[in-house]
Amino acid sequence: MLPSKLPHLKNLKISLVKPWSSPNYDVFSLVSFLDASPALESFVLRVEQDAMMHDPVVGDDTEYRRQNLECRNNSLRKVMITGFCSAKSLVELTVHILERTHSLERFTLDITYGYDRRTCNIAKFPIARMIGQCWSLSKRALEEAHRAVETADRYIKGRVPSSVQFEVLGPCPRCHIGK
Repeated sequence: MLPSKLPHLKNLKISLVKPWSSPNYDVFSLVSFLDASPALESFVLRVEQDAMMHDPVVGDDTEYRRQNLECRNNSLRKVMITGFCSAKSLVELTVHILERTHSLERFTLDITYGYDRRTCNIAKFPIARMIGQCWSLSKRALEEAHRAVETADRYIKGRVPSSVQFEVLGPCPRCHIGK
């Protein structure tokens, strides 16, 4: 996508859901939407569980920078990635946004696909509030959530500028402790 193809777009929400997205989809390609939207202020990426391959990040954290991408966004202030996981292309996208966006104020990584703490607090599902527990996570989802938290700590946290409010929402400690 060429720069400035979406010159007036201020808010962008993209959902990657199964079965419509290929599990081999390179999430990093979403950079083209960011680069084509110079007025973009808010970006939300929702990644459904199993919508992408969890090609885990391994090795030196300096390896996870795609080169020759000079586009910068000077309007983007808020980014939220729901369903953040340890997939290499998702880490690369996150690093790209952090390193190329100087106007960023807030960056949130929600590890739990949006149905954990935030869902209960927002009370979209009154039953969860009535029983006082979050929606359960499968054993596999919980294991990936812990890998994702470790990935965020190792590969992303150190790249967050001090001026950016950074938050990682992991599994609810009240409902998922010891699981």
